[in-house]
Amino acid sequence: MPRNRSEAHRRNSRTRPHPSVPSGVLPAAAAPFLRFRPPEEASVYSASLMEPSFSPATVEPRWRERWQEIGLGIADVNSRRPPFVIALPPPNITGALHLGHAVQQSVQDIMVRHRRMSGFEVEWCPGTDHAAIATQNVIERQLDAEGTTKEALGREAFQRRVDAWYREYGGRIYDQMRRLGFTCDWSRARFTLDPAYVRAIRVVFKALYDEGLIYRGPRIVNWCPRNLSAISDEEVDWQEHTDTLVQLRYPIEDDGEIVIATVRPETMLADTAVAVAPGDPRYAGLAGRTVVLPLTGRRVPIIEDAAVQPEFGTGALKVTPGHDLTDYEIGQRHRLPLISVVAPDGTMDVADLPRFHGLTVSAARAAVLEALREAGAVVKEEPYVHQVGHCDRCGEVLEPLISEQWWVRMRTLAEPAIAVVDSGQLSFHPQRFTNVYLDWMRNLRDWCISRQLWLGHAIPVSTCGNGHRFAWIEQPSGCPQCGDSRLTHDPDVLDTWFSSALWPFAIFGWPEQTPDLERFYPTDAMVTGREIIFLWVARMIMTGLRFTGAKPFAEVIINSTIQAPDGSRMSKSKGNTVDPLVMVDRYGADAVRAWAGAVGTSGQDMRFDEDRIASYQRFANKLWNVTRLLVMRLSPDGERIGELPSAPVSDLLPEDRWMLARMAELVRICDASITAYRFHEAMERLYELTWHGFCDWYAEIVNRRLRTEASPASRAAAAATAVRVLDGLLRLLNPFMPFITEECAERLPGAAPTLQQRSWPRPQEYDAGDGAGTAVAAVDQVFELVQALRAALQEAGIGSGSRDRFPVLIRAAEIALPAGEVQRLVEMLAPVIAVDEPPPGRRPVGVVSRGAEAELFIGGGTADRARLERQLRSTEERLRSQETRLANPDFSQRAPEAVVAEARRRLAEDQATIDSLRRMLEESP
Repeated sequence: MPRNRSEAHRRNSRTRPHPSVPSGVLPAAAAPFLRFRPPEEASVYSASLMEPSFSPATVEPRWRERWQEIGLGIADVNSRRPPFVIALPPPNITGALHLGHAVQQSVQDIMVRHRRMSGFEVEWCPGTDHAAIATQNVIERQLDAEGTTKEALGREAFQRRVDAWYREYGGRIYDQMRRLGFTCDWSRARFTLDPAYVRAIRVVFKALYDEGLIYRGPRIVNWCPRNLSAISDEEVDWQEHTDTLVQLRYPIEDDGEIVIATVRPETMLADTAVAVAPGDPRYAGLAGRTVVLPLTGRRVPIIEDAAVQPEFGTGALKVTPGHDLTDYEIGQRHRLPLISVVAPDGTMDVADLPRFHGLTVSAARAAVLEALREAGAVVKEEPYVHQVGHCDRCGEVLEPLISEQWWVRMRTLAEPAIAVVDSGQLSFHPQRFTNVYLDWMRNLRDWCISRQLWLGHAIPVSTCGNGHRFAWIEQPSGCPQCGDSRLTHDPDVLDTWFSSALWPFAIFGWPEQTPDLERFYPTDAMVTGREIIFLWVARMIMTGLRFTGAKPFAEVIINSTIQAPDGSRMSKSKGNTVDPLVMVDRYGADAVRAWAGAVGTSGQDMRFDEDRIASYQRFANKLWNVTRLLVMRLSPDGERIGELPSAPVSDLLPEDRWMLARMAELVRICDASITAYRFHEAMERLYELTWHGFCDWYAEIVNRRLRTEASPASRAAAAATAVRVLDGLLRLLNPFMPFITEECAERLPGAAPTLQQRSWPRPQEYDAGDGAGTAVAAVDQVFELVQALRAALQEAGIGSGSRDRFPVLIRAAEIALPAGEVQRLVEMLAPVIAVDEPPPGRRPVGVVSRGAEAELFIGGGTADRARLERQLRSTEERLRSQETRLANPDFSQRAPEAVVAEARRRLAEDQATIDSLRRMLEESP
């Protein structure tokens, strides 16, 4: 189903369809986000004097209101711009924003803000999931505190209770998302219990049922005794337990014995075989013989099966097909009987063994083990550490049980979903997750889609009084086969992941052929965590291909998983979770978003580091201060810079050319990094050039040029270059840090209602004229000389802000600038004055940098020699590292030619610096 971008489509789509907003259970709190005014009706933002420091608490509400007023985020289905579409992974409607949401959704907002500025019609469709198990658990705990149960309440009253809960808490997460500045299309917000969405689910279910791909049958499942429901394999929370590994003696009929090992002695009451590995010499000749089970006296066969691990325990495995997945599969291969001894509520169901009947599983384990000791069947007991499955919603230990459930046959659905990734039509970032996906898809089992809950999508299957079972889309009044009206509806509900599997196309009105569906499906990207590649991503791909004929998205971006500072998993039970809104209150939304962008796209585990968020708060302040500096220098009222006269390229000074060339390079780097989903690289380079290149170096020079009696041409070039570069930096940073960038950009000439209505910067905007490359290298060398001079002054106890100016004799033959330009820049950036001859009677301090030497007249002596020796050692270490790098064929032969050439140039410069340092040390007293 390709997107229809034809002129005919645009002509026939006169109005923008907004499928019905969630009704009935839509939280009232969501309503404020659905009221928008067109841009021409939005209030005009009024700039005021910039405060001495950036205040997120003051600025952020103002810009949230502005974005809402102009309808930022609402996509126009009739737009001529190419579409870029993301379907927000729907958080639980009753949930609260957590750190994972903050990272994942920040990554998405960075993507959509970048695409808007790049000329796309962006649709970022939000929505929430009904969260059946989580919500039911919350309501049941409330009822328990009130001394009642859902059964006592009844289904209708229970549903009313749930609807009230949704209305009260359902919009909370939208409020929290808005705090972080996310620009979703709130007008198209979806809920997985919307009537239209419910119908889409029934259409899919009925189609699969009618094709024989959905069936009902008994199989082993992960059973939650607390929720009294099956749980999918992917929803099992595996936790480490220390239990007792028991070796039990099973007598072999006629003579001998075989010793098995187990951590679940209570399930031996349901054993139907003992299995050994084929060819295990310890058990040669035993296959086909019979053992007599202790306690029950039941006779079971000894069999051989390749699933047995000879190295575990004794190498002999008790086979309990009714209570273990591996044993179930062994039982299927050998046609063993199924015996269940654990009831759905987690108690023992062995009426013929009253000593154990009705006990909880843990109590039965101890009681059965004691009985086995009494019978002399216990050979050995030892501690054993292993992984035990828990329900990821309520934490209860799961029981593998045989249960009659609804299943989806996966092989037919999986084959196209494997092919679309295998062929590269759908890609994963980072790429390593491609194999993770394919390995699982090639070995997946049938999917259990039924849950024994009261809350959720009812399985649309009914059975009439004559025994005819059928699936339906609209609620039936009679049997379609015989007309019988005595209908029994299936009591189960669908797995939440079944309904979520339709998300990318159902949110746009499928199965109806709506303009939204034609325009916005398939989507472009899916940003999600690695833990739900199987639960959700794979199933969206399968259903999307099956029901629309198109892949649901082109790319899957796996966001990073945030760990606690010590590297452990964050969890409420450990008390080590971090509330992102606390971080927003403490450091501002921009700092949290910039941190999320910097850590969010590696696809790896990242330890939470609050100091790093704090560093982005300081970065925001730096950006604010440099904007304020320029506004104070260039604005007559101190509020907003008016139009500035343009400066011809011929008037640019070397530092202007340096700044523009660095800016053009930054745009290219950001383009490449964002396109490749390496947001951390873009953020690192933005941070580096903004803070150090622009604020520390260039703005300091410009400040002096604007204050001094410089020529009008120099002042105009400084002002024009500074404002142009600041404007570009704000646009590049806007997807990462929207609030501070909007507030600063409002102070610059030609401000738009929002930076999202400005275009993404292009390298050619920063043309520095011929010779820009030479200027970059030369000015870099001057800055390194300034750093070396500042270091020498610092060692002498002289700060860079000293009012005294110290003579310096500069020899900079290798710097491709006139000597006067080198001296001018050095004098602007360090408390020195350039001289042509050494002052009489003063001992110089030697200073060496790349391409330059200097004699600084502040004293010299032993301290100066020690500094030169330290610099020599560090330069020699850097040179050795560079030599090793160049000697490595992986670098010298595979890295881009320009990168290798730069490394060789640095090597030569370091060698020249070493030669100068050694000569100075030889001449030093």
